[in-house]
Amino acid sequence: MILNVNCCHMARAVDSEYDVDRTDTVPETARVRHFDELDDSAQQYLFNVAEGASPRDPSNLSGLNEGDVVVFTNYYHIK
Repeated sequence: MILNVNCCHMARAVDSEYDVDRTDTVPETARVRHFDELDDSAQQYLFNVAEGASPRDPSNLSGLNEGDVVVFTNYYHIK
């Protein structure tokens, strides 16, 4: 697995047109976020996705950007 925690990849903020996929690899350009670094709404959202909810969500989740990978029960890639 490639893990680059020093990268500060910037992209547009996530919105209603994104997906969240479980992944086994972390792209070198990804910003890695840990679950406990996220605000309450983003944590609840990721918890729901991990439990099987659709990754599409109309709310803007602060602190997450397209391309980020979140470390939770698995690695989750925001696309």
